Amino acid sequence: MTWGDVAVITVLILAWSSFASVADRWSITEPMVFAGAGVVLEGLPGFHMTVTSSMIQTVAELALALILFSDAARVRVSSLRHQAGIPARLLGVGLPLTVILGAVVANLLFGGSSLWLVVLISACLAPTDAGLGAGIVTNPMVPVRVRQSLNVESGLNDGIASPLVPLAIAGVLGAIGHTHHAVIDAVGEILLGVAIGIVAGLLAGYLLRLAIRRNWTDQSSASVAMAATAIGTYAVSISLGGNGFVAAFIGGLTFGVFESQVGPDVAGAPDALSQLLSCFIWFSFGAVMLHPTLVHGNLEKPVIYGVASLTVIRMVPVAIALVGTRLGLATDMFIGWFGPRGMASVCFALIAIDQLGPSEPVILPVVSMTVALSILAHGISTNPLIAAYGRHMANTATASDVDGGDGEAAKPARWTFASRRASRLT
Repeated sequence: MTWGDVAVITVLILAWSSFASVADRWSITEPMVFAGAGVVLEGLPGFHMTVTSSMIQTVAELALALILFSDAARVRVSSLRHQAGIPARLLGVGLPLTVILGAVVANLLFGGSSLWLVVLISACLAPTDAGLGAGIVTNPMVPVRVRQSLNVESGLNDGIASPLVPLAIAGVLGAIGHTHHAVIDAVGEILLGVAIGIVAGLLAGYLLRLAIRRNWTDQSSASVAMAATAIGTYAVSISLGGNGFVAAFIGGLTFGVFESQVGPDVAGAPDALSQLLSCFIWFSFGAVMLHPTLVHGNLEKPVIYGVASLTVIRMVPVAIALVGTRLGLATDMFIGWFGPRGMASVCFALIAIDQLGPSEPVILPVVSMTVALSILAHGISTNPLIAAYGRHMANTATASDVDGGDGEAAKPARWTFASRRASRLT
């Protein structure tokens, strides 16, 4: 990526920001626009970006670190105590089953690949991104517990999956003889990342709480410190040989202990920066991943896997995870369908390609086609399915549907993981 490429992207951001509301009425989303622009411009003479560009790698890593930290920092255990059942099932049962089923399907389609490689494919595509269907978690037509469950799931599953990606990469490297201790080294990096995240999150949270209580700083300055903490936690972990993404996620969780004292506006500080970076990521995705896949790739198996990933691989584990909740078939299918693949999958894939080499023949086309299909399918279907589901729930509403199942009146979610990815740059 050159500075000329950056200039082009910034012009697109300005144009998109000016017409975002109009585009939203036509179900045209930010990922559609920027990924599509990347595909088109990459095909023009004189414009070329590569998947191994250091700038693209850096932007992707910073964006994912910010997302992991800020999403985790928003977790309020106390606000979820009455509604933890569904998110816990989706994360504790649905996510592992998704990884397992995804690896099984990848092994069937790409026979001959190593076990670690199919696990890597599945781990890259297991996290969901509510930002691709952001209207779900803010639309009052959707019952509050469904909105909150999807919101929490998408906010935390990328962090939970983040240790599995480097483990799988290490396994692939070990299988091809790069090192016999790759997996052991990866485990050590993960454990170090956990330790660094705990220390960084607690230290930063305590200092900001103290500063705010004693009027040494204000919310605006504390917000800058919050964003710096997210990036700094990642950077410190990397420099010390730890896993930066694990450190960022754990750092956010521990920082979240102080969220009520430092204020929700501080915890949401990285939103604008991560939203800006996401525009660069989506453009880069279109140029360096989707364009070469469409032009040079053999698309049959990647498309089959992509369709399976968005349907069977996602919806079957969700259905199993929700057994006994008595939410109803419509709700089970609604939750199962809205598991879009987005930013985390792209960032994980870029990291995998960087470490395994761009010649690795499977990761690029499979992730590219799955995310591209998700951008289109979930972007187009969000508004119509919300309307249909809302009408269904209105016709069959019970007390538990309306109040979230705990006997109390439904209250709007205090925070939303998708707000960052759905917010418009105006």
